[in-house]
Amino acid sequence: MNIHQPKLLIKIESFTKRIIKDGLKRKDLPELVRLLDAFEEIYSCNHRYIDYVGLFNHIAEHQFQSYKQIQNGRYTYASLDKIRDELIQHFSMQFQVHKPKVLSDIRQYKFGVKRRFERIQITVEKLFHHYSRNLVVRVDLKYRDLNQRMVDIEMFNLHVQRLRKRMAQKHTCFKNLKFNAWCLEQAPKGSYHVHLYLIYDGSTSNYDCILARWVGRVWMDEITEGLGYYWNCHTCKHADEDLESDGSSMVNNSSTQEEKNYKYLNGLGMIKRKDPIGLERLKAVYGYLARITAKKIDQRLRVRVKGMRIFGCSSY
Repeated sequence: MNIHQPKLLIKIESFTKRIIKDGLKRKDLPELVRLLDAFEEIYSCNHRYIDYVGLFNHIAEHQFQSYKQIQNGRYTYASLDKIRDELIQHFSMQFQVHKPKVLSDIRQYKFGVKRRFERIQITVEKLFHHYSRNLVVRVDLKYRDLNQRMVDIEMFNLHVQRLRKRMAQKHTCFKNLKFNAWCLEQAPKGSYHVHLYLIYDGSTSNYDCILARWVGRVWMDEITEGLGYYWNCHTCKHADEDLESDGSSMVNNSSTQEEKNYKYLNGLGMIKRKDPIGLERLKAVYGYLARITAKKIDQRLRVRVKGMRIFGCSSY
């Protein structure tokens, strides 16, 4: 795959926002042609394009198809660069006419995020009602910078499906797992990634840092077959830095008090049922998966494989 799909979708969104705000001008036509040509290469009828990218796709499909031609064995919209001013005004109006659909998609996304928080909260409360102590683990699963261009939404969806299967089977690093929640996002200038939230039975699992590292290694080496990378929320280190330590200090359970305090204050590690402060910190951890801020909204997926879920939460 030659085109960096996530970055292209961000460029399309930025262009669409600008045209809605300022209108389509003749000087915008070369950029429009470049984006249409690139979008033609990644387009799939098996994909669902969201809000601003969805608007761009709709206009491309219903307004620009007659300008698509084959040159040197590839489709191009180059003839758009020479259209009359009257047509530029018409196309500019199309971006305005379909703006309400964009806003509706974003409202629907925010509503889904709100429901996400409620579902996690109910399930986690049930879990702590049944188990007196639970081990909380957080890890972000992503891709190495050099590999991001290779990972389109189809491959990302395949990797997430493998991850979900591993969690359901509860093998290796997911043994004694009592609860999992995950959400899929797209970094504004980066690639697709997974925020993963795990709770293990605290009576049988103790080493949260090692578990986070283990999950990250399974993602890197087995699920993504070398394309992946991870961020260990327990050590605040990326995969390469996180692996510099052999983890022996954690195996011996000799973490410093400072390290334990850090994890506790961030709602990670061992949390007990009769610990109101720890439970409040815990809420902040899973609340991150359901945060509605401008920064978090900017990390929403712009495309999905049809039927693809962007959030999942196991039941209990």
